[in-house]
Amino acid sequence: MGADIIIVPFIFSTIGFIVWVVVNGWQRRQQIKQLTDFNSRLLDRIGSVKDFSEFLQTDGGAKFMDRVAAGGTPPDVRMTILRAIQTGLVLLALGAGLLVLAWIFRARFPFDESEVFTVTGVISISLGIGFLLSGGASYRLASGLQRRNDG
Repeated sequence: MGADIIIVPFIFSTIGFIVWVVVNGWQRRQQIKQLTDFNSRLLDRIGSVKDFSEFLQTDGGAKFMDRVAAGGTPPDVRMTILRAIQTGLVLLALGAGLLVLAWIFRARFPFDESEVFTVTGVISISLGIGFLLSGGASYRLASGLQRRNDG
Protein backbone atom coordinates (compact mmCIF):
# COMPACT_ATOMS: atom_id res chain seq x y z
CA MET A 1 0.00 0.00 0.00
CA GLY A 2 2.88 2.42 0.79
CA ALA A 3 4.30 2.52 -2.74
CA ASP A 4 0.91 2.80 -4.47
CA ILE A 5 -0.12 5.77 -2.39
CA ILE A 6 2.90 7.78 -3.61
CA ILE A 7 3.37 6.56 -7.18
CA VAL A 8 -0.05 7.48 -8.57
CA PRO A 9 -0.12 11.10 -7.29
CA PHE A 10 3.51 11.50 -8.34
CA ILE A 11 2.71 10.44 -11.91
CA PHE A 12 -0.25 12.83 -12.13
CA SER A 13 1.79 15.63 -10.59
CA THR A 14 4.62 15.06 -13.04
CA ILE A 15 2.27 15.06 -16.02
CA GLY A 16 0.57 18.22 -14.74
CA PHE A 17 3.94 19.93 -14.25
CA ILE A 18 5.09 19.01 -17.76
CA VAL A 19 1.85 20.37 -19.25
CA TRP A 20 2.19 23.56 -17.20
CA VAL A 21 5.80 24.10 -18.36
CA VAL A 22 4.88 23.58 -22.01
CA VAL A 23 1.83 25.88 -21.87
CA ASN A 24 3.69 28.54 -19.90
CA GLY A 25 6.60 28.48 -22.37
CA TRP A 26 4.22 28.73 -25.31
CA GLN A 27 2.42 31.71 -23.73
CA ARG A 28 5.68 33.52 -23.03
CA ARG A 29 6.85 32.88 -26.57
CA GLN A 30 3.62 34.34 -27.95
CA GLN A 31 3.89 37.40 -25.69
CA ILE A 32 7.48 38.05 -26.73
CA LYS A 33 6.58 37.59 -30.38
CA GLN A 34 3.70 40.07 -30.14
CA LEU A 35 5.85 42.58 -28.26
CA THR A 36 8.64 42.26 -30.82
CA ASP A 37 6.20 42.71 -33.72
CA PHE A 38 4.68 45.78 -32.07
CA ASN A 39 8.07 47.34 -31.39
CA SER A 40 9.30 46.73 -34.92
CA ARG A 41 6.10 48.20 -36.42
CA LEU A 42 6.44 51.22 -34.16
CA LEU A 43 10.05 51.77 -35.17
CA ASP A 44 9.13 51.37 -38.85
CA ARG A 45 6.52 54.15 -38.52
CA ILE A 46 9.09 56.56 -37.14
CA GLY A 47 10.74 57.92 -40.27
CA SER A 48 13.46 60.27 -39.13
CA VAL A 49 15.76 60.90 -36.23
CA LYS A 50 13.78 64.05 -35.38
CA ASP A 51 10.53 62.07 -35.13
CA PHE A 52 12.26 59.50 -32.95
CA SER A 53 13.68 62.22 -30.69
CA GLU A 54 10.23 63.79 -30.30
CA PHE A 55 8.75 60.40 -29.53
CA LEU A 56 11.35 59.79 -26.80
CA GLN A 57 10.41 63.08 -25.09
CA THR A 58 6.89 61.78 -24.38
CA ASP A 59 5.93 59.52 -21.46
CA GLY A 60 5.12 56.71 -23.87
CA GLY A 61 8.55 57.02 -25.47
CA ALA A 62 10.26 56.84 -22.09
CA LYS A 63 8.27 53.73 -21.19
CA PHE A 64 9.08 52.24 -24.60
CA MET A 65 12.82 52.76 -24.09
CA ASP A 66 12.67 51.37 -20.56
CA ARG A 67 10.89 48.27 -21.82
CA VAL A 68 13.26 47.76 -24.75
CA ALA A 69 16.46 48.52 -22.82
CA ALA A 70 15.69 46.61 -19.63
CA GLY A 71 13.92 43.66 -21.23
CA GLY A 72 10.68 44.20 -19.33
CA THR A 73 9.65 45.56 -16.01
CA PRO A 74 11.79 44.59 -13.00
CA PRO A 75 10.13 42.33 -10.44
CA ASP A 76 8.53 44.08 -7.51
CA VAL A 77 10.58 43.32 -4.40
CA ARG A 78 7.54 43.36 -2.13
CA MET A 79 5.70 40.81 -4.26
CA THR A 80 8.77 38.57 -4.40
CA ILE A 81 9.09 38.62 -0.61
CA LEU A 82 5.36 38.07 -0.18
CA ARG A 83 5.43 35.12 -2.60
CA ALA A 84 8.31 33.51 -0.67
CA ILE A 85 6.49 33.90 2.64
CA GLN A 86 3.25 32.61 1.15
CA THR A 87 5.00 29.55 -0.28
CA GLY A 88 6.72 28.93 3.06
CA LEU A 89 3.44 29.05 4.97
CA VAL A 90 1.73 26.71 2.51
CA LEU A 91 4.60 24.22 2.72
CA LEU A 92 4.57 24.40 6.52
CA ALA A 93 0.83 23.68 6.57
CA LEU A 94 1.28 20.82 4.10
CA GLY A 95 4.10 19.32 6.17
CA ALA A 96 2.12 19.60 9.38
CA GLY A 97 -0.86 17.93 7.70
CA LEU A 98 1.30 15.10 6.42
CA LEU A 99 2.84 14.56 9.86
CA VAL A 100 -0.62 14.47 11.46
CA LEU A 101 -1.74 12.01 8.78
CA ALA A 102 1.30 9.83 9.48
CA TRP A 103 0.54 9.95 13.21
CA ILE A 104 -3.11 8.94 12.59
CA PHE A 105 -2.12 6.09 10.27
CA ARG A 106 0.49 4.87 12.74
CA ALA A 107 -2.12 4.84 15.55
CA ARG A 108 -4.84 3.07 13.54
CA PHE A 109 -2.72 0.71 11.47
CA PRO A 110 0.35 -0.24 13.48
CA PHE A 111 1.80 -2.40 10.71
CA ASP A 112 1.22 0.13 7.93
CA GLU A 113 4.05 1.96 6.22
CA SER A 114 3.36 5.50 7.32
CA GLU A 115 6.99 6.55 7.03
CA VAL A 116 6.24 7.90 3.58
CA PHE A 117 4.03 10.59 5.09
CA THR A 118 6.58 11.30 7.80
CA VAL A 119 9.45 11.75 5.34
CA THR A 120 7.36 13.84 2.96
CA GLY A 121 6.07 15.96 5.84
CA VAL A 122 9.56 16.62 7.19
CA ILE A 123 10.81 17.59 3.71
CA SER A 124 7.83 19.90 3.24
CA ILE A 125 8.37 21.56 6.62
CA SER A 126 12.07 21.99 5.86
CA LEU A 127 11.29 23.65 2.54
CA GLY A 128 8.68 25.86 4.21
CA ILE A 129 11.17 27.01 6.83
CA GLY A 130 13.69 27.68 4.06
CA PHE A 131 11.21 29.82 2.14
CA LEU A 132 10.29 31.74 5.29
CA LEU A 133 13.95 32.37 6.10
CA SER A 134 14.54 33.46 2.52
CA GLY A 135 11.62 35.88 2.69
CA GLY A 136 12.85 37.27 6.01
CA ALA A 137 16.39 37.72 4.71
CA SER A 138 15.12 39.39 1.55
CA TYR A 139 12.99 41.74 3.63
CA ARG A 140 15.95 42.71 5.82
CA LEU A 141 18.18 43.26 2.80
CA ALA A 142 15.53 45.29 0.97
CA SER A 143 14.80 47.50 3.98
CA GLY A 144 18.56 47.98 4.56
CA LEU A 145 19.06 48.99 0.94
CA GLN A 146 16.06 51.31 1.14
CA ARG A 147 17.50 53.04 4.23
CA ARG A 148 20.87 53.35 2.47
CA ASN A 149 19.23 54.93 -0.60
CA ASP A 150 17.10 57.29 1.51
CA GLY A 151 19.85 58.41 3.86
